[in-house]
Amino acid sequence: MFKNNPNLKNIFLAGFLFSLHLALTSYVNSSFLSFFLKEKNVGLLYTLGFIVSIIALLLIPKILIKIGSYKFLLWSVGLNAISLLFLSISKSIWLIIPIFVSYLTLNTIIIFSLDELLLIFSKNYGVGKIRGLYIAIISAAWVLAQSVSGTILNNFSFSALYFISFVVMALFFIVSFFFLRKSPDPNYDRTPISESLKIFFKNKNLTRAFKINFFLQFFYAFMIIYTPIYLNAHLGFTWSEIGVIFTIMLTPFVILPFFLGKYSDKIGERRMLIFGFTLVSLATLSLFFITQREIWIWILILFITRIGASTIEIMSDIYFFKHIAPENDEFIGIYRNAAPVAFIFAPLVAIIIFSLTPSFNFIFLILGAMMLLGIYLSSTIQKSDV
Repeated sequence: MFKNNPNLKNIFLAGFLFSLHLALTSYVNSSFLSFFLKEKNVGLLYTLGFIVSIIALLLIPKILIKIGSYKFLLWSVGLNAISLLFLSISKSIWLIIPIFVSYLTLNTIIIFSLDELLLIFSKNYGVGKIRGLYIAIISAAWVLAQSVSGTILNNFSFSALYFISFVVMALFFIVSFFFLRKSPDPNYDRTPISESLKIFFKNKNLTRAFKINFFLQFFYAFMIIYTPIYLNAHLGFTWSEIGVIFTIMLTPFVILPFFLGKYSDKIGERRMLIFGFTLVSLATLSLFFITQREIWIWILILFITRIGASTIEIMSDIYFFKHIAPENDEFIGIYRNAAPVAFIFAPLVAIIIFSLTPSFNFIFLILGAMMLLGIYLSSTIQKSDV
């Protein structure tokens, strides 16, 4: 794999560094923002950030045609690093709000850019094998980050964590500058955005992949925004304990994707997606009933949710990328828009839950019930679709 295509190693390294920085901040962003905003309003800032992300993703294909994938990635990474630097030193909420919105948008854009480069460099290789290994590598970064983030917060501050993330993104910029400059550009599709949306959603396989990804990202949105707040502010876990919980919780993303990706054609995406959504749903529902401060119970149940989520993630990506070509960059943008769309709706749904229910933990009950819909959606996949 790497002998014939050494550029894959550079993409994997870039993905690892980006994910390392992202993992350092993702599970603490909401707690950081709760120092400046009411915890139930934190989600609204995510909503604003991901509205901007959707607009950006829809405009990206036009920008790629003009400047190419390499320059676009460099600009995105550079601006992202600057945003992190400002977050590490800013104390004013009026400065933090626009910077955080920019930061969320740039993260979404970089994920798109790495997807695009991986699709270009993995041409003529098995989609499942490449995507599985890639997800395993970036997941290892998440596990590594969670193993140290709690300790950093216990001994230093949010500012230190954001500054460390800035340093990691600076390394990502250097790697991109020196090792990805020869990235080729395919003949990008010049179809107007409105027409691309019509073509995308007329295709039943692409539409189904988008919906599956949306349910997964909706789950991530709830977990990323509200679980750290619940564990820290409501159950009294320290950040060191939360770091241990999240480190073990994320290990399925390192262990499972490569093997699932390698054998996806034999196992079948339909079966594995049903299995994944079933685990996610039942385990999340059970979190509603766990109100005591028992670290191993939370580790076990959250670990089970991530077995399901990692299965869904790799199978959803494989299912999607099997149905597009490298020049279909606009389709990647639409597919990845599932994440910002989910992060827009999740906080709005959470606000409704908070206003209608007596306690914070009802979010797990509602979220688990919603994931049941993913089981039905996955069951509609036919053999002819894959």
